Amino acid sequence: MAYGGVVIPPVGYVYNRVHRHLQAVSVLWIAYAAWTMFQGLLALSFFAGGPLGHYFGHWNHGPFGEFPFNRMAWLGPVILFSTIARTILSAVTGIALARRAPWARMLALVAAFLTLIKPITGTALAIYTLWALFPAASAVEYEQMKCREPLL
Repeated sequence: MAYGGVVIPPVGYVYNRVHRHLQAVSVLWIAYAAWTMFQGLLALSFFAGGPLGHYFGHWNHGPFGEFPFNRMAWLGPVILFSTIARTILSAVTGIALARRAPWARMLALVAAFLTLIKPITGTALAIYTLWALFPAASAVEYEQMKCREPLL
């Protein structure tokens, strides 16, 4: 409704701090999932002789013989498993926040605490997520706007 040129929103609609930042946080978590997958594939190909492993073969020559990571057979599966786990966690967090799942705020907080130690991009995303979703007032605001329908 408009009274004297001023638009008044409906009573049930509350535009709060969490609402302003929720879409940005969800999109950033999905983008971070893609970034994590890219970093993991690059690390896997560099250290574990993946798809780009032969590109780095010129390091096998010289006084040291082999590149030191060639002797670590366990490194490839560790990088692959951690990359897949972090990518799934980030993607699920972003999608759940975008759909406003009832459990998404708690998942985002857990993912943010786990991501704090990842330099630059992970730390920045974790700080932004914690700033937007961690305060007690944010819990109340998220409760008011979360999806009440069952998510498939």
